[in-house]
Amino acid sequence: MNQGRFLSLFGLSAFLLQVNVIGHPLKVYILAGQSNMQGSAHKKTFAAIGDDPKTAPLLEEILDADGEPVEAHNGWVVCRTNRGGEQVTLDGKVKVGYGFDDERIGPEYGFGLYMDRSLEEPVLIIKAAWGGKSLAIDFRPPGAGPYLPSEVEKEKGRVPTQEATGYYYRQMIAFIKETLKDGASIRKVVPEYQESDGYELSGFVWFQGWNDMCNRHHISQYTDNMIHFIVDVRRDLESPKLPFIVGVLGVYGTDPESRRFDKGLPVTTFRKTQFEAVKNYDSKVEAKYRGNVISVDSGPFYELGLSDIYWKRRMTGEWKRRLERGEMIREDYQKECAKYHFGDGEMTAEEQATWDRCSSNAEYHYLGSGKTFVRFGKALAEAMLEVQKN
Repeated sequence: MNQGRFLSLFGLSAFLLQVNVIGHPLKVYILAGQSNMQGSAHKKTFAAIGDDPKTAPLLEEILDADGEPVEAHNGWVVCRTNRGGEQVTLDGKVKVGYGFDDERIGPEYGFGLYMDRSLEEPVLIIKAAWGGKSLAIDFRPPGAGPYLPSEVEKEKGRVPTQEATGYYYRQMIAFIKETLKDGASIRKVVPEYQESDGYELSGFVWFQGWNDMCNRHHISQYTDNMIHFIVDVRRDLESPKLPFIVGVLGVYGTDPESRRFDKGLPVTTFRKTQFEAVKNYDSKVEAKYRGNVISVDSGPFYELGLSDIYWKRRMTGEWKRRLERGEMIREDYQKECAKYHFGDGEMTAEEQATWDRCSSNAEYHYLGSGKTFVRFGKALAEAMLEVQKN
């Protein structure tokens, strides 16, 4: 990285900071969830952040003088996740590469860079994220009790085994404890860590929801399950007041009902269960576990214009295939295009350029937008620092 650029971003004090700050405990943050905590945003989409005057200054925080993504100076990540059907553990400085593959990010990138810049202490992020997992079954906390299947699940033989129920909750807790077991374990990730400085369990971020949202039986129990999850995490990590953020599902923005697409998905109903968990938390738990629980909505960071292009591509593509198979006539194709304001159904040059520059995945993965994931990660860090003031 260009030294002058580095100094402009982080200041002289950060530049002179040694890898381990003597006398300052290691700040440990846990980030957990399913595929959107894993992260789908490809680094090629970062440049698009500069297209919007409101977000353009963010480029100076994440790209160096050569236009390459920066890595943290004093922040590390250890990440357990699934890739290609295999469970993997990744570790190193906060940088691009802890998402779906080595060129993608999740919220940890914006979160880690902001924490690295804001804190004097060294930072360790423990990230535990596995795609396609529900809170009702996979991450089910012990306090929620046995999973009670719906009648449909019973009829179709889809009742989860006792071993599968809560499996990823247990994996998550075990991974956290394994990482923090002793100084030698921590030094595998943070090489200069010294036991004399110690560490501080400083916060937990939960970002998950799609799989529960797609199952109304799971939606009906999400608020209670989330409350149990927070209490159980605090109990199992022996940190009753651990600052906790529930990242609220924001696919389709803050007002999903206003969207023209995917009306069958109960996104609004599900979002309410997450907000309700935070709102009702203190009134449902023992006094020693109360406080320091907030929500951060990812909806404001969802790229609605990019989503419109996604749906135009997806829907017109399906209609064209139906035309080819003789399942649709040209007149009906034109009517559908008019109904959704898709013009003649062809992508304009501007739409194609925007899609290629800004997206790298599907709508349920926030379109793989770097603009979304970097900003949301930073927002989580800002909120966490506010909670820690309490």
